Amino acid sequence: MLDERAEPLDGRTIVLDCRWLGIGGAGRVTELLLAGLRAAPPSGTWLLWGDPGRIEQAVGPGHPVATGAHLFPGARIVPWRGDPTRLLGQRDLLRVPRGDVVVYLHQVRPLRPGPSVTVIHDTIPLRYGGSRPVRALKGLFLRVAARLSDRLVTVSEAAREAIVRDLGVRPSRVTVTTLGVDPGRIERIRSLRAASPHTDFVLFVGRFAPHKNLRRLCRAFATTGLAADGGRLLLTGGTPEEVVELAAWARDEGLACVDVRAACPEAELDRLLASCRALVQPSLEEGYGLPAVEAAAVGLQVAASPTGAASTIPSDRLTLMDPRDETSIATAIDAAATRRDPTADWTPVPTVSSDVSGAVAAVVGRA
Repeated sequence: MLDERAEPLDGRTIVLDCRWLGIGGAGRVTELLLAGLRAAPPSGTWLLWGDPGRIEQAVGPGHPVATGAHLFPGARIVPWRGDPTRLLGQRDLLRVPRGDVVVYLHQVRPLRPGPSVTVIHDTIPLRYGGSRPVRALKGLFLRVAARLSDRLVTVSEAAREAIVRDLGVRPSRVTVTTLGVDPGRIERIRSLRAASPHTDFVLFVGRFAPHKNLRRLCRAFATTGLAADGGRLLLTGGTPEEVVELAAWARDEGLACVDVRAACPEAELDRLLASCRALVQPSLEEGYGLPAVEAAAVGLQVAASPTGAASTIPSDRLTLMDPRDETSIATAIDAAATRRDPTADWTPVPTVSSDVSGAVAAVVGRA
C-alpha cells in the first residue's frame, strides 16, 4: 500500500489514462507513474486505458521489458488504440472507461464531466506557437479542462505559478510532483560516461519548438571559445521537417559549427550523453525540462535558463544563463564545458505515484 492517503481508494475504480505511453514528455511521466505504482501497489481497482502493446511491452527504444511490466496488483488493461491528440482529444469523448475517478496524464484530454485528476504540464502553448486566435483557443480549452478537473497535478513550482496565473485556478487545487528519473538508465549512462572519452561538443535534446530558443542558441554558440577551438553544438529531437528547416537556416547564417538531427533512438542518445562536454537548455520557458534533470543525474554539466525544474539541480553541475542574452548563453556554455564532472552522485527522488494517488484519494474521499 502507498500510505494513509490511499485508504479511500479501497473498493474504488480508478481509470488511468495510459494513451500517452511512448509519446513525448507525457509518455515519460506515464512510465514513471506506472513504475511507482508497481513498486508500491495502491488499493482499489485500476483500469489502464491505453494501447495493450505499449502497456505490456516496451514503450520505446532502449526499454526492453518483459510482458506485463507496467501492470501491478489491482490493475487491468482497457484496450485503446489511436492518436490521443485527434480532435484535441475529443475523439475519445465517449470512449473513456467508467470509474469513480479518471486520471488524465495530459491537459489535452476529453472534455467529459465527472470526477477527475488532470496533469497539466505547462501553459506554454498560450504564449508560443500559432497565431493569436489559435493561442486564445488553446487558452479556452485549458481553462475548460482545468474547470472540469477536481484536482490538478503539475511538474514544477514554475508550472504551478503559470497555471494559477493563466487559468485562474486556486493554488490549493494544484499539486506539484517530482518526476525523478529512470535509475537503471541513469546508472547505465554513468557507466558509459566513465568509460567513454569526452569529445568537444555540447548537446541539446528536445522539441524544436519556439520556446526552446534554438536560433538564439545557435548564434550564441558560434561566439563561444569552444566553437573557436573546433567544438560543435549538436541539436537532436526535432521532427524531420523541423530538422530540414533549422539546418537550412543555420547553413544560411554560416553557422558551420552547428549539427542538427531528428530524434534518435534512446541507445544513441545514451551514447551522446556519455560523450558530450555538457547539455544546454536555453528555453525561454519550461514546465519541467526532463533532459536537463536526467543529464544532471548522470553527472553531466548543464547550462540552463532558470525555469522549470532547473532550480532542483545541484549547483555543482548547473550553470545558469539569461536565455534572452546571447552573451550570457555563450558564457554559460563555455563555463559548463570546462567544469569537471561532479564527484558525488545525485538522483532526484520521484513522488509522482504517491502524489497522483493522494490527489485521487482526495477526490473520491469527498464523494
